Amino acid sequence: MKGSTAVGQNGIVIIAVLWICALIMWFAIQIGAETRLEGEEQALLVRKSQALHLAVGGCFEALARMGQPLPLRTSDAGEDNWQPDGKPHLVNYGTGQALVIVEREDLKVNVNVAREGQIKAVLEKAGIEPDASDRLAGLVVDFIDKDDIPTLHGAEASFYRKLGLPYEPFNGPLTRIEQMLLIPGITRRLFFGEERTRQKLETEEALDIMGFSIPPKDSLFQMFTVYGRNTRLQDQEPEAESRTAARVWAPGGLYRILSCGKAYSGFPAVTLCLVVQFTPDTETGYKILYRKVL
Repeated sequence: MKGSTAVGQNGIVIIAVLWICALIMWFAIQIGAETRLEGEEQALLVRKSQALHLAVGGCFEALARMGQPLPLRTSDAGEDNWQPDGKPHLVNYGTGQALVIVEREDLKVNVNVAREGQIKAVLEKAGIEPDASDRLAGLVVDFIDKDDIPTLHGAEASFYRKLGLPYEPFNGPLTRIEQMLLIPGITRRLFFGEERTRQKLETEEALDIMGFSIPPKDSLFQMFTVYGRNTRLQDQEPEAESRTAARVWAPGGLYRILSCGKAYSGFPAVTLCLVVQFTPDTETGYKILYRKVL
């Protein structure tokens, strides 16, 4: 009896030891997983910070080149001479690269002054079906106009209350283009064109592989503005003389700078948008009107 009792006690001790070992192993695995996740999160934050600084560097590259004259020869139209013509420029740094695009801001459609039909044309260009664009254009107009009378396809304050939104239409001009996201029906995916093909650039395949992220040209973010007086889409290519005049630096002109930075170490890329006025008579040579990290 004593022998069997001792064997039983030994068995209990072995089982207890095994349970303790299993618990220790479980805790070690949990701690290791948490440590690994924290390390990956920290690495992601470091890469994101690097990408942001690279994007900032790309913006300064563009600002430093504001006011450059048109190249006299085709061979001079390289990376050293930037014009606001929408062409991509790739800037290499020690830790990564920046893809920079500069274009005229006042050639975009000013949502504050465009009529309903002109807003509808932009929405359809962004890929929205005609019936849906009618409704959405009316909502945009009623969000901005000063009266409380809804348009045929629009809605005023009662519609916002019915949706349970904590705000009503501005009944005044937008001051930042992303305020369009407050309008029912305009989602981030629609506004930034995330559901559509990313912008095709002159070196599109190489840039897509490298992971740069620029909102497509037919996104609402790229087609609308709150600056200037233009109300029509620039669908048709102008004559050569007009095209040249529209794509050179002009004192007092408004320009949009998109700079996407990406570290050599990998994901994610960060895009920075600036709207600047070219002021060659001032100390800095420019005035920043708008800045946003996309």
